[in-house]
Amino acid sequence: MATTTAGHRLGALGPLDATGPDGLTPSRLERLTATGWVLPTGVPGLLSFTPKFESVLTRLQALLTEADPSASPGPSWYPPVVPSANIVRAEYAENFPQLLGTVHALRADAKPDTDDARAETDVVLAPAVCYSVYPQIADSTIEEARFFDAVGHCYRHEATSEYGRFRSFRMREFVVVAGQDEAWQWREDWIARCEALFARLGVAVSVQEASDPFFGPGDRFMRSSQIQQQLKYEFHAPVHADDPGTAIASANCHKEHLGERFAIDFAGTGPAHSSCMAFGLERTVSALIHAHGEDLANWPELG
Repeated sequence: MATTTAGHRLGALGPLDATGPDGLTPSRLERLTATGWVLPTGVPGLLSFTPKFESVLTRLQALLTEADPSASPGPSWYPPVVPSANIVRAEYAENFPQLLGTVHALRADAKPDTDDARAETDVVLAPAVCYSVYPQIADSTIEEARFFDAVGHCYRHEATSEYGRFRSFRMREFVVVAGQDEAWQWREDWIARCEALFARLGVAVSVQEASDPFFGPGDRFMRSSQIQQQLKYEFHAPVHADDPGTAIASANCHKEHLGERFAIDFAGTGPAHSSCMAFGLERTVSALIHAHGEDLANWPELG
């Protein structure tokens, strides 16, 4: 397994560019539009997807269900918004506030064109699906490992129009909440399983160490040493001809951070540990299109 160090670098907060930094984004979108895969919305990072695209995504979802060793019947779908309190509790907003999309509503007694017309609601746009999972067992003791299969629409305010870095996207996540050793081994097993899955799909991936904002401001040293601790691996694959590699999936170990934040005790031994295996569904389909071409008639049978 390759372990080339690669941090996940995010664009600076600011207006979204009309074109990608390499000038290739419009031509890629035009090609995918012309061949019936996507429908541009006119807003960078936001696409609509055709039945052709969705047919591949549906097959991918079925293959992911088959790959899950917990015998999941399929994923639970979660809404595109989550309670703000859950995001605060997980400390996500303290790490990447510039990526978080808040939800506002018009005040009943305000005129739409006034400064105080909109009030912040009690929900935010989901930055990841797993933030809907941990609250289900928060403030409790679990006696054995708990497994979750989750999918939903997510949003991150990425300041780029690079193809593949969608602002609105779907994420499939397999999650375990367990003891330390079991959570770690579960993540290791998923890395091997994921490598085998992508090989079967004909997608060449490189597995790279990375870091992620699971740890709050009180754990800055821990966050800076995530690579040394091997807490996160990303699966990189090209999604267009000039792409050196985009993260289409990631395998993450959170240690006891989320167990502590959501007060989940494991069998009286202390805070539970957790790990997740996350797949960006649109990115993975994009990698499949790049690998096999734009004509579905020429594709091998997936899986």
